[in-house]
Amino acid sequence: MAQGKPVKPAIDYTAKDFDGFRDAMLAHAAQVFPEWTGRNTADFGVVLVELMAYMGDILSYYQEAAAREAFLSTATRRESIMELARMLGYTPDVAAPATGTVVLATEETQATDVFVPAGTKTTTAYLPELDGPLVYETTEDVTLTAKGGSATVRVIEGATAGTTPLLIQRRTAQEHEVPVEALGTSSGQRDQRITLAQSPAILDSIRLWADGGADTVEWRRVDSLMEYGPSDTVFEVDTSLEGVTTLVLGDGITGSIPAMGQPMYAAYRTGGGSQGNVTAGSLVDLADALTGVYIISSSAMTGGRDAEGLESIRASAPRAHRTQDRAVSLRDYADLALAVPGIAKARALARQTTSVQVRVVGAHNSIPSAELLDKTERYLQKRAVAGVSVTVSPGVLVRVHLGTKDSPILLGLYPNHHREDVMLAATQALQGLLSDTGTDFGMTIPVSRVYRLLDGIPGVEYAKIPFLTRDGAVQNGAQDIVCRDWEIPVPGNLYIATDGGL
Repeated sequence: MAQGKPVKPAIDYTAKDFDGFRDAMLAHAAQVFPEWTGRNTADFGVVLVELMAYMGDILSYYQEAAAREAFLSTATRRESIMELARMLGYTPDVAAPATGTVVLATEETQATDVFVPAGTKTTTAYLPELDGPLVYETTEDVTLTAKGGSATVRVIEGATAGTTPLLIQRRTAQEHEVPVEALGTSSGQRDQRITLAQSPAILDSIRLWADGGADTVEWRRVDSLMEYGPSDTVFEVDTSLEGVTTLVLGDGITGSIPAMGQPMYAAYRTGGGSQGNVTAGSLVDLADALTGVYIISSSAMTGGRDAEGLESIRASAPRAHRTQDRAVSLRDYADLALAVPGIAKARALARQTTSVQVRVVGAHNSIPSAELLDKTERYLQKRAVAGVSVTVSPGVLVRVHLGTKDSPILLGLYPNHHREDVMLAATQALQGLLSDTGTDFGMTIPVSRVYRLLDGIPGVEYAKIPFLTRDGAVQNGAQDIVCRDWEIPVPGNLYIATDGGL
């Protein structure tokens, strides 16, 4: 009888964890070492197999983790997501400070005029969540006349970093000093990274100088050094997940290298974020001592914006890459509008090919300011197809009412569940249904979806919805919520009652 060819052992490519590796190696050992039959955990051969399976499990974990970081949809590290966004040509939105005005005045007993320089610090009261007050600096010089003179001054949230005076634009009519932070001297090496002492730094406020003795050269902040040559005095800004800001210099091929020993200086401001959006009258004190000056009132501070979150970057970067900074389809206009800082949702509408209307809202379904609407309109018009007119206006927020005082939503509860717990869960579920993250333009909310949501709450035996309607519709009975293309549903009245339970 002829002897057949040896059968090649099958390889299980799905074995990627300890158990898989262990079983695969023991199965292979049974074929190549049939005389070895011991499978007790105390067997030295089993010990070696489990040791190698353990190492294989660790290596497999790191291989999969590295593979996940290579894709925008699966990456978890902020550094990976930022690099992938940069590769797609997308610049994530950065934190912005809130602005407003404050009214300063002199005391009646103040006999002389008082000069209030730009950069004078005003503060809110102590805020427990921040363990301190918020600081707002004036942006312009003003002189207050004696004995009750007043003036309205613009302020911006945050504080100027650095106390070292640096003379810039020397020997020109614009020569002046700016407060800077001394960064030390250049090492003359490639790819220098200089970390700022204070954080978080407001990106748009960062300026960098190299002092050459006879002259001070300002370096320009850019999104990517890859677009510049060896003689370009440019730098990048890298912000870590913890908010630490680092300035990245060139390598002599993409971006210039400061000469060795050259002093480096940076001017910047710290602060920014939505926490700066405080109500009118919140600024109550002067941090800088100015004799005879006090705060009469302050406006609401607006425009504060947090840095773009990772999930938003995941969604926005592919959109920006797809549009290639040009609007052709209606989807392009909406996607480009979302690239404007402060715009959270957008919907483009058109009845004719030469006119496009874009409806937008800000974070938390807020109505954008007139300034932001104008900015978005200019941004889109520059990228529109020739002959197309673009107008930008706010979306319409439509309040959705669930139940009334006389006809609330009724939840029948099982006997072993507490009414308060179920009421809280139901309230949170319905609020989540109409939250800013769960709603969009032209959305439809069927009554069946609300029933399904309530029936899924632990402890709810049945639900009755006698009243579900929106503003502008017949205020009677329960009906599907249908929003037009320019409308977004938002929470209205909510009344819930329970039957049964503890």
